[in-house]
Amino acid sequence: MKALVVINPRAGGGKGSAMGAKVRAHFADRADSILYIEASSLEESLNAVTQACSFSTFDALICVGGDGLIHDLLPALIANDLPLLVIPSGTGNDFARTLGLYGQKLALILAQPALSKPSHINVGIIKHGEQETPFVQILSTGFDSVVNEHANNFKVIRGKIKYIIAVLQKVWGFRALKFTLEIDGEVRQQKAMLVCVANGQSYGGGMKIVPHAKNDDGILDVMIVDRVNPFRLLMVFPRVFFGTHVTHPKVHFSSGTKIKISGDTQAFADGENISDLPVEIRISGHSLAVYRL
Repeated sequence: MKALVVINPRAGGGKGSAMGAKVRAHFADRADSILYIEASSLEESLNAVTQACSFSTFDALICVGGDGLIHDLLPALIANDLPLLVIPSGTGNDFARTLGLYGQKLALILAQPALSKPSHINVGIIKHGEQETPFVQILSTGFDSVVNEHANNFKVIRGKIKYIIAVLQKVWGFRALKFTLEIDGEVRQQKAMLVCVANGQSYGGGMKIVPHAKNDDGILDVMIVDRVNPFRLLMVFPRVFFGTHVTHPKVHFSSGTKIKISGDTQAFADGENISDLPVEIRISGHSLAVYRL
């Protein structure tokens, strides 16, 4: 196997660097077939990936990092039809959880290209203005985006706890927003606390926000939380960790292949800031090859 290994040394508060060293040690006797990219900035890493793929062909891209790095690598992965192997090393690692890789031993994960063929999963496409951005897990708006933005500003607090703290800090001042939703041509307007569009099941380090979502069914799942007071929203929040919030009377689900969302808030996807609304979301015509357990 000829592999391109992309390492984010800052992922997970330095976990990426430590995991990257273990990957290098694992492939120590195969230096001629492995190309490492461990740049000092994201821009340098992405440029290096583009350059490497223009000069050579790889059997797989091994991503040593978190959901943010995977999100940023999606255009290169799709353009070069590169199978992705994830070494979970970030804060949330939700994509690795979806693929069954989180918590697995490194040697087992790295053995997957030799043991199995990659699966193909759907990729969501977000149209915002004149740009289009791919994503693989969850697009979130409303209260979710406020929490995500706040959590991303924490410099010391890491891991799942940062999302919990962000919720506790932001819930009391948040009020429902007016959204206009169009799902496969059906338009609705309503006030809601949040709207999520899911290709995967979880975000925020294992919060099972849409536990029934599948990334290979060609469908996007939409979750809407109706207007509730802050205390009631806070009472629902712990249930998200187990996926039991789905039975709450203020939580509703739909699904479709083309979704438009308008409102006075931002959209985040895979934990990354995308843009202000409006956005349009659809399933890409290009799938992503991934190794999973």
